[in-house]
Amino acid sequence: MIYRIWYGDCLVYVGRTKQPLQSRIRGHLFNKPMHRTVNIEQVTKIEYAELGSEADMNLYEIYYILRLHPPLNVDDKARDDLSVTLPELEWKEFTTPLWEGWRQEIAKQDSRIDYLRKRYAEIPQEISILRGLRKTGEITEYEFEERFSALKEESVEVSKELWHR
Repeated sequence: MIYRIWYGDCLVYVGRTKQPLQSRIRGHLFNKPMHRTVNIEQVTKIEYAELGSEADMNLYEIYYILRLHPPLNVDDKARDDLSVTLPELEWKEFTTPLWEGWRQEIAKQDSRIDYLRKRYAEIPQEISILRGLRKTGEITEYEFEERFSALKEESVEVSKELWHR
C-alpha cells in the first residue's frame, strides 16, 4: 500500500507500507526514528492506494516523491525532473477511531516534555540558591549535602528522560 499525508492543501509525505496503515501512521507519530515526523495537529487528510505488488509500491512511492516533492520526504530525491509518467492511482481516504486518543497521548507527552525542560533549567538555579544558603549559614552542611544530592539525582533522572525519548 502507498499512502500520502496532507496538511491542508499541501501534500507533505508519501510513504509505502506492507503493515496495516493504522500501525504505520501510529509509527510516524510515536516511534523512533520517525517519531514526530508528522505533526498530528496539522494533518488534514491521509489517503492510501492499494497496489498489486511490492515492486509497484516501491516504484509509485519514488515516482510521487520525485514528481510532487513532499517536504517531509528526505530520501529518494533527484536533481532533475522525471521523464516518465505513470497512471494515476485511485486514492481512498484513511480514517481511524484512534486518532483522538493519539492526539491526547501526544498532548500528554508534550506536557511532560515541557515540564522536564522547565525542571532541567530550574535545578541549577536551585543548586545556586542552596549554596548561598549554606554560605550564609541558613542551613547546615548536612542539610546542604542532603538537598544537593537530591537535586543532583533529580538532574540525572530528568536528563535521562529528556534525552532518551
